[in-house]
Amino acid sequence: MRAAAGAVAAAVVIVVAAGCGAHGAPPPAAPGSGHTTPSGHTTPSGQPGAASGLTVTPSVGSPRSLLRFAFTAPAAAGARGAMVISYSLSLAGPTHHGCVGVDEAGVQRATRGQRVVVTVGPATLGGPWCAGSYRARVDEFARPACAAGQVCPQFIRLVAIVGTAGFRIAG
Repeated sequence: MRAAAGAVAAAVVIVVAAGCGAHGAPPPAAPGSGHTTPSGHTTPSGQPGAASGLTVTPSVGSPRSLLRFAFTAPAAAGARGAMVISYSLSLAGPTHHGCVGVDEAGVQRATRGQRVVVTVGPATLGGPWCAGSYRARVDEFARPACAAGQVCPQFIRLVAIVGTAGFRIAG
């Protein structure tokens, strides 16, 4: 699922995927609601975790650039017992008429330790990048796994902030 949304306080894009059957990326938690370990991995519960980080290539692009965002999945995505794990890449930057400054990409398939690469550019954005500075963030989420027709709790939990990165689009 790809959706554009407005930037929120710490440059986070919120995309709501309601219901147990939804395969979209859930919304990020409020900025500053976690604990950062010395390695940079953030967990909402304050429990240390292994950092896998986020990189962006190139770090400076043009409005027509394809950018590659890469992170190492700390856990396998998909159904895991009573929960479904997924990842969300959120991008937030300046917004102007005729260009795109925010985006979100959900990642539902990844194995533990896999280097996941998400490529974003004008074709996936629906237009050229807006010039300016951007923040990117990958979040790991968990939601209940429910069978069709089953009563299902309606919640999504932020498991961890996998990584953040900055990049710039030159005008």
